[in-house]
Amino acid sequence: MARRSTVAHRIPAPRCGPGKAVSMYAFTVPAIPAEVPVARKRAARVLRGWGLHEDGLDTAALVISELVGNAARHATPHSARTTVILTRTGTTLALAVHDEHPFLPQPPTTTDPGRDCGRGLMIVDSLAREAGGALRVSRMPTHGKEVQAFFPAAVSADSADLAACLAAACPVMHFQRAEPS
Repeated sequence: MARRSTVAHRIPAPRCGPGKAVSMYAFTVPAIPAEVPVARKRAARVLRGWGLHEDGLDTAALVISELVGNAARHATPHSARTTVILTRTGTTLALAVHDEHPFLPQPPTTTDPGRDCGRGLMIVDSLAREAGGALRVSRMPTHGKEVQAFFPAAVSADSADLAACLAAACPVMHFQRAEPS
C-alpha cells in the first residue's frame, strides 16, 4: 500500500504576475466606505464558486476589504469608482483593486501604535509575503493605479490531502476543484 504524503503539493515559486488566467472576474463599486462590505461579499461569492477553501476565503475577504477600503478613503475625489479584479491561474490567485487616483501608496514597514489607521497595506503585504506571494502597486497606462496581492494557489487532490495540508499550516490558497464553475 502506498504511503500518503502529508502535503498534497509543493508551494510554487513566488510570482509577481498572475500568468495565464484560468478564471477572471471583475466588478466595479462606488468608491465610498459603505461599499467595502458589498465588494467583500461579492468577491467571496465568486471565489467560493471557484472552489476556494474557507481558510483562503477569510484571507481573500480581508485583503479585498483593506484594498477597497483604502481606495474609498484615499482615492476620492479623484476616483468615483473602484474596480475589483479576481484572477486565478493554475498556481496563483491575484486580488487586485484599481482606482483613478494617481498617488502610489507605499506599504509602511512600521506603524504608530497611537494611530487608528495606516496598517491596511502592511497587513496585505504581510499576508501575501507569508504565503510566498507578493504585493505590487503599479501606475496604470492611462490613469490611476492598481494594487495587486498575489498568493500561491493549488488544487487539492481530495479532502484527505486538503486536511493534511491545512493541518500543516500550508499558506497556499487551496481550491477544491480544478475548473471554476
